Amino acid sequence: MSTLKIYTQSESLIKAAAEEFCSLAEEAIRQRGRFAVALSGGTTPQPLYQALGSSPYESQVNWRKVHFFWGDERHVPPDHPQSNFKMAMEAMFDTISIPKRNIHRVPAELDVHQAAQNYEEDLRAYFEGDWPRFDMILLGMGSDGHTASLFPHSEGLLEEDRWFIANLDPRSQNWRLTLTKNAINAGRRIIVLVRGRAKAEVLRDVIIGGFQREEKPIQLILPVAGSMHWMVDRAAARKFPKEIIQMLS
Repeated sequence: MSTLKIYTQSESLIKAAAEEFCSLAEEAIRQRGRFAVALSGGTTPQPLYQALGSSPYESQVNWRKVHFFWGDERHVPPDHPQSNFKMAMEAMFDTISIPKRNIHRVPAELDVHQAAQNYEEDLRAYFEGDWPRFDMILLGMGSDGHTASLFPHSEGLLEEDRWFIANLDPRSQNWRLTLTKNAINAGRRIIVLVRGRAKAEVLRDVIIGGFQREEKPIQLILPVAGSMHWMVDRAAARKFPKEIIQMLS
């Protein structure tokens, strides 16, 4: 199942995403005793992390039962300005009461292939079964149609067996660390946050255009037994036909 909701402002989108996080956490902890989340990086989710780390949301979550993982990470040390871990630490982890053992950081300071192997081993130690069943996976979307660190025309798009890999961005020639498409598609709830005018054209093409798996890797995200929810602001949806905007707002 896939849904899309357009929010008038970024602030209302972040509020709705924070409420969704709290609701999913409560449900997962009640049903399974824990809440396993894969976080995204970049600037789009940062306001969400800041909201979750402050009132009123911080007090609504039993953080002792929450386990944070990353959907992708840059190949940099944890104190590097570009580190997704560092961003989440400063935006949220520094202000919530969560055991350090519940924060499963990608060891991105290692050799990139070793880091990917080590993190996959950590994931397999935590999850049972053939694929990781995250309760929630938070994704963004780049202006080139990539998600996590699954880039257009990258070799990682072809991976079928691994959970977590090193993937080279063909455009920048930078290595990234990322969940594979199949690992993402095993999630219970996938939430895609899209904000800003710069994403408008690619969002339109991804949602109402043709299927181009090499050009728009986010189109490979098709949950097997879960659901996918697009949460986008009006600026990102501005290229949609007016009747679609009115229907989904």
